[in-house]
Amino acid sequence: MSVGATTVDIEGKMKVLRKLASATVNADGTRSILLQHILPTTIEYVDIINSVYPVDLVISIVYSNHQPTVDALRAKGYNVFVPPSIEYMKTELWKKVVETIQASASPFIFQEVGGYMAEWTHELAKCQGFKGCVEDTKGGLWRYQAAANASGLKVPILSMADTALKRVEDSLIGDACVYSLEKVLRTQLASILDGLRCGVVGWGNIGKSCATAFEGRNAVVSVYDINPVINMLAYGRGFYPMPLAQLLAESDIVMGCSGRRSIRVADINDIKNGSILCSASSKDIEIDLRGFANLCDIADLTPTGVGLCPIEKYTVRETGKHFYILKNGTPIDFLDMPLQGAILDCTFSELFVCMRELSTNPHAPGILELADALQLSVAQKWLPTYAETFSSSSALNDKTFFFPDSWNWQ
Repeated sequence: MSVGATTVDIEGKMKVLRKLASATVNADGTRSILLQHILPTTIEYVDIINSVYPVDLVISIVYSNHQPTVDALRAKGYNVFVPPSIEYMKTELWKKVVETIQASASPFIFQEVGGYMAEWTHELAKCQGFKGCVEDTKGGLWRYQAAANASGLKVPILSMADTALKRVEDSLIGDACVYSLEKVLRTQLASILDGLRCGVVGWGNIGKSCATAFEGRNAVVSVYDINPVINMLAYGRGFYPMPLAQLLAESDIVMGCSGRRSIRVADINDIKNGSILCSASSKDIEIDLRGFANLCDIADLTPTGVGLCPIEKYTVRETGKHFYILKNGTPIDFLDMPLQGAILDCTFSELFVCMRELSTNPHAPGILELADALQLSVAQKWLPTYAETFSSSSALNDKTFFFPDSWNWQ
């Protein structure tokens, strides 16, 4: 199906990832462990990785675990582990990873999403032949950086969190979050976004796309970032920055996009009565739910039904003020598959290239970023695959496909 200059693949094949995998040789029999969002779109990714780097263990992230997909992967013969909680993933999961690595004499790479091995690289380093970790997210990168500052990292960590290719994904995550939020409002709360005051806390790549998505749905958008320079940039882009206390007091909906703790117990008196709080971040970090639980009575208002968004009402005991938390403070976009098609193929392809780099070339312990040349290798395969304007035989001679050498062409 063709729409404009791009191609919509109804079957959703990972075309670029397959091209990269088919051209890769696993010379020393490196095996892999994958920690991923287990969604229907993950099956093909696991299959392709397995065709190059045999997958000994698939670990599901707790808040993005689709049980039918788990069942489907297990039916294919994969060992799929679903941790009981995010806290378990932070403190106990490393034991499962080490156990899996030590059960084989082969070298291993570990691909993860969220930095769950950050405090445990000294244990991974004890495993003979362990080549390193691939990290996908900004939050995960921050955890590895914190661990590096505290005690040092004992294995290589190849991060794609800050790459140009990753920013392509981030630019769409905000819209996915707002889409899921709007769906909850319409189907569970009999409301719409039009005219609501929406606050975005954290104006990084995802916060920018959230703010733009809110604006596109006729909401009144305010933003806040802890960095004063970022607040200036937001002002220059036409978004109204304001102090956090004012944003919380005036917003009907607050979307946490900082990747850190953005709404604290100290902020509870500023939150507008009856407002809705949700997260576009990873894990359950944006909102201090444990701290709020000490000050609030909590009522579960989730309607009965499969696949509905958890809704909890928090009532402050001292004042009687109440507000609502969606999806237990975990990323709201995972109510609906946040990435699909061509962009997901880009993300999975970048992950694969990171894995290939660790498998093929030895690296010293510490954090490194995917080299520009390797990012270009993904983009130069992606463009003719998904953009019809770059797919003709004549277009393949365009300077794009010879960048950066083509800078110097006369």
